[in-house]
Amino acid sequence: MFTLAAVMFAVFMGFFMSMTLTFCISIYLLGFSFGAIDNWLELWPIAYPIAVISIIVYRPLALYLSGKVIRWWQSHHHP
Repeated sequence: MFTLAAVMFAVFMGFFMSMTLTFCISIYLLGFSFGAIDNWLELWPIAYPIAVISIIVYRPLALYLSGKVIRWWQSHHHP
């Protein structure tokens, strides 16, 4: 069901997305300060495994919905 490529994609995408989101939210809530950086470093290890698991779980649904939208788009916008 899950290929090694899909799991590795989730590991890397989860890393980048969790880092980006926790950093942006920390800066938004606390402003750019040492407190925000400390908060980010505290939150990121919690967000990372949640992001990886979420990507693995939601990937099939996202692929399915993407395929549906692309097929609909092509059937309505291609000559």
